[in-house]
Amino acid sequence: MFTQLTEQFTTAMKSLNNTDQFTAVMKPFNTLVELNTKTVEQLINQQSALMTTIMNDSAAQTKALTAQKDLAAAIESQKAFTEALQAKVTASAKEAYDVVTKTSEEVTNLVKDSMANATSNAKDTMAKATTAAK
Repeated sequence: MFTQLTEQFTTAMKSLNNTDQFTAVMKPFNTLVELNTKTVEQLINQQSALMTTIMNDSAAQTKALTAQKDLAAAIESQKAFTEALQAKVTASAKEAYDVVTKTSEEVTNLVKDSMANATSNAKDTMAKATTAAK
């Protein structure tokens, strides 16, 4: 089976006898790689910004807590900090979800377009082969 797949791949690659054909065939794959790269970069930047914010806010909260003399005020300050932290983490998760959802939609459209092009090309090739056989 592996030999058959290898032979089919080799035959397909030989049919791409010029650079333009190869570039056209590889375009969807290259676009997919670009989409994935862009998505990963966005997610890394978002997570980096979130972690920086959390670290800065935590340092500020620690400093504020050490200055507190009243336990009730310290507890209230910690409660406010925790609620703000939760809101930031929730917002970050929503942003990440939005990025992944957008990328998923773009990939779906890419696959649909690629399949439509492949089907069209296959029909054209079959029509040419049929015409040549007559």
